[in-house]
Amino acid sequence: MNKTPTIVKLLLAFVLVVSVILIKQPPMATAEIAWQEAPTNLIHIDVTYDPGTKTYSLGGYSAEELRQVGAPEFQDEVWEVLGLLNNATLRIYDDVIDVFTDDQPLLSLTWDDSSRQILYTILDAYIELGDIDIERAEVWLDKADVEISLRKSKELSKPLDISLATLVQLQVNDKGALSVEGFPTGMELTPETLALINAANIGNLKLCWDKGVIDLQVNGQSLPRATLYQGGLGVIDKAFGLNLGDLSPIFGSRFGAGLVFGNADPVTGECVP
Repeated sequence: MNKTPTIVKLLLAFVLVVSVILIKQPPMATAEIAWQEAPTNLIHIDVTYDPGTKTYSLGGYSAEELRQVGAPEFQDEVWEVLGLLNNATLRIYDDVIDVFTDDQPLLSLTWDDSSRQILYTILDAYIELGDIDIERAEVWLDKADVEISLRKSKELSKPLDISLATLVQLQVNDKGALSVEGFPTGMELTPETLALINAANIGNLKLCWDKGVIDLQVNGQSLPRATLYQGGLGVIDKAFGLNLGDLSPIFGSRFGAGLVFGNADPVTGECVP
């Protein structure tokens, strides 16, 4: 079963149900979710690989779990290259990109605004970036802390470490098609779900997730804070056979999303702990 869409649908369904239940209640005197002047988007991804068995793991998920969500099988040429290295790390932090191999510095280059604009121009000339929103890319890269490490090991990789202040922008058009940061996902809401949204007069949602704590705004109005517990969700997972897998990375993460339906106003602001 494809677990990623299942998790997305589960969270979306939870948000919609809470919204419909509470949308007609008087606005709560809840403090506005804190904003951050210089948001930090932290993404640390650990990847382990074993050339002997030609398997790999990513973010705490095994090769078998990754195959269930469509992870590719590497060709022999790729495994030969990986077998030559013990580890490699790529890190983007502020205005610098650093590359390490076998724990030794390999490359460091400037990654400021002008450098990125040059790269965007070069890439667009060769692969026609087209749909990439350069302004949105700059928002994500502002004060970014991104680290991707590759390690030759039979051990399972470390869980994902994600803390995003910048809202992930999602859009649902009038036909129910879902896009993320302007890119189509191939997922669609059912006509019944769209009818439910329209009946509740929901134009946009702002969701901030902090290790299970949910701050939600509907049409700009703050709803009561909710907490989702991993243990109880695990019971539901087993009872209904949802096959959600290991939810520890999600319950250890912070992120936010702005969801807009149709032509409603975009969602602004940030999410911080």
